[in-house]
Amino acid sequence: MSANEKTKKILELCEKHWEKNKLNCSGYVKDIATDLGISLSGQANDIIDQIQKAPWKTLKTGVDARLQATNGMFVIAGLKDQPNGHVAVIVPGALAHGKYPTGYWGSLAGRPKKNTTINWSWSKTDRDKVIYSYIAIK
Repeated sequence: MSANEKTKKILELCEKHWEKNKLNCSGYVKDIATDLGISLSGQANDIIDQIQKAPWKTLKTGVDARLQATNGMFVIAGLKDQPNGHVAVIVPGALAHGKYPTGYWGSLAGRPKKNTTINWSWSKTDRDKVIYSYIAIK
């Protein structure tokens, strides 16, 4: 499968699982991962721990995350918090302020977004602390 086909598949899954999980970021990410044959479990903090270990690869910046998403990789952004962190799926698209990639996310706080730059997913004080990781899909 080409990078374009993989990217299209991820975008289709983002749309497919949106309505069911728009108020549940971890459920959203897990449902997409399951459809891609990738195992993730637990809540957002658990997912963030999992994506920082092999076979996942961590990225330094949102610019790198956008590049990997454009290359057909499954990219997750996340930030741990108490009692629950937050996770989002990164997709090809615009970069806000030259560093915040486009993504989809559900939200327990009632602020879910589709195809929107992730600077809207975290506060101004937290958005620069977000970690990004990716894994290849088949």
